[in-house]
Amino acid sequence: MMTANTAIDLASQMLQLATQPGWHPSRLDGVSLLRQDRDSPPTPVLHEASVVIVGQGCQRGYLGGQVLRIDPGHCLVVATPMQFECATSLRHGEHLLALVIRIDPSLLDQLLRLMDDTPQHKSAGKPQGMLLCPMTPALQDAAQRLLHSLRQEQESRVLGPAIVREILYRILLADAGQTLRALFARHGRLRQIQRSIEHIHRHYALPLSVALLAELAGMSSSAFHESFKAVTGYAPIQYLKNTRLHQARHLLLQDTHNISQAAYAVGYASPSQFSREFKRLFGLPPRAAIQHLAMPADD
Repeated sequence: MMTANTAIDLASQMLQLATQPGWHPSRLDGVSLLRQDRDSPPTPVLHEASVVIVGQGCQRGYLGGQVLRIDPGHCLVVATPMQFECATSLRHGEHLLALVIRIDPSLLDQLLRLMDDTPQHKSAGKPQGMLLCPMTPALQDAAQRLLHSLRQEQESRVLGPAIVREILYRILLADAGQTLRALFARHGRLRQIQRSIEHIHRHYALPLSVALLAELAGMSSSAFHESFKAVTGYAPIQYLKNTRLHQARHLLLQDTHNISQAAYAVGYASPSQFSREFKRLFGLPPRAAIQHLAMPADD
């Protein structure tokens, strides 16, 4: 369990690197910081494979009937790109402060090859695409050292990659590491499902059927449908629709496409259908949602 002093130190270092609300890229590729200064209701998010370490505040991730409390005592491990709803709750005077480390599959593979004599953790139940990992003293120490290194260009370049490697290693040793191990098991179910998820994220604008995705996973359509929903919380076609809508929202926020152009760019044949499904997912029609997201936060 994280001590109060450790949490204060992590939060202090994160505040020095994230001086304003929003996302902040760091000096190290694949490492960023998130700061929020106010509560937010459950909001659909598309999260890449990553480790999220919270220094202050609390978020709740909602995936199907599962609720994950992401706080300074636990880091979130997102094993494969996931769609879920995320809410932020803050006490008076708090910020949400989080360190986000993208999971590099090649680095993970290297670590697992070196750990081939490490005892395997037993996994109970079906594989999950995201889960919580306790913030052990070793993880806390590594997170503190990583944040410290990010404050200086040379230290981030020389020491940062080794500390990221250590953080992933510590997670692989924990029970949560079993999910990451499953991604690299040649015939493991999570690895099979990940192949279809990767295909969706590369080719979301193309017509994709459950039969095609199941074939990529090397499974029957019925087994694939059940396993895909167990891992991601969504049926395959709903996951595909949500991916298209998240990508369209990104295009609209970048102000590079109008609504019709964004709809066609992500694979919709009808802008009106796109607008209906956009509102169903995000709670507002496209134009209103983009205006809302573009509004500056209250001081």
